[in-house]
Amino acid sequence: MRPLREIIGLYVISHSGNCLGTVEDLVLDNKKMIGMGFLVRNKEWYKGMKFIYKEEIEVVGKDTVLTSESFLKSVIELPEIIEILDNSIEWRGLPVYTTTGEILGKVEELFLDEKTLEISGIKIKDEEFVIDRSSLVALGPSAVIVRFKTDQPEVLKEGSSLKQEEAVSLEDKGFEARQNAFLIGKRLSRDLIGEDGILIASKGDIVNLQIIRKMKSLNRMQELINSIEQ
Repeated sequence: MRPLREIIGLYVISHSGNCLGTVEDLVLDNKKMIGMGFLVRNKEWYKGMKFIYKEEIEVVGKDTVLTSESFLKSVIELPEIIEILDNSIEWRGLPVYTTTGEILGKVEELFLDEKTLEISGIKIKDEEFVIDRSSLVALGPSAVIVRFKTDQPEVLKEGSSLKQEEAVSLEDKGFEARQNAFLIGKRLSRDLIGEDGILIASKGDIVNLQIIRKMKSLNRMQELINSIEQ
């Protein structure tokens, strides 16, 4: 699997060695959780964005995308792609909820299978793990829904493969995830002051992951819990 950010900006090169442009973005069918292909920006971008279907991509390499020049089409000529774009969602920043109604955070990145362009997983902002595709229930216009397996979503360390034997559960992170979900979005009823006298957060502030991590590093989570408005 590979993060989408590593693919956006890659040069699109033909077999004759011509540069056809750069990858602008993924055209995503969010209902099927699969990419249809890539938008391509070339030197004539002002005439309209180009598009290449995934089936017409020979390889998505480390430094370039290889295809044939004839496969590059104007988006305006492709009604199917126009319809998907008209109904596309802005997945970046979408809240991620579990099927038990808890929030885990917000989507920071999509991970793709480079051969099929299927979504392999999603990364939550400020977390180091990737939630595996098998745990994703829906990628909707307002939220991502994650199915729990034995009360925890399947997750992968960023950069790992998707082999089943390498998938890890959130057993060690389960309590932490539920605790974070409970605290995030709550309002503080008093100031939080560090041992050095520096203000960590003020009364009335909304609890976020940065505050949680700071208090956790100080072994003062109970104080944080006792400092939220009831």
